[in-house]
Amino acid sequence: MVRGEHHKKLWDRLCSELLVAPLTEAYIVSADHYVDGMCEDGSITIAPHHHVVDTVIHELLHRIYPERSERSIRRTTTMLRKTLTDDEVLWFYDEYQKRKRTGEQRSTDV
Repeated sequence: MVRGEHHKKLWDRLCSELLVAPLTEAYIVSADHYVDGMCEDGSITIAPHHHVVDTVIHELLHRIYPERSERSIRRTTTMLRKTLTDDEVLWFYDEYQKRKRTGEQRSTDV
């Protein structure tokens, strides 16, 4: 099987599973490490906050340090994110949810 065909079949399978899998969005707390999602007995739970928190931290760092390179901001985001506790992540995410406003779709050249 050609590699592209394999990826297409896998994508099709993922799309089919998305339509039938029991999906829940909920906080996932672990004493050992950050958990972005989990699959247990066929049911999937997705934590809504981790990637949002990473992105907000990243963009706030750009705001604070506009002169720094993208690479530097990425490294700082990763370093800082690894030091946060689950409670800090939850607080940051909740605060973001309170403060955000919904806008129209934006486009940008990256």
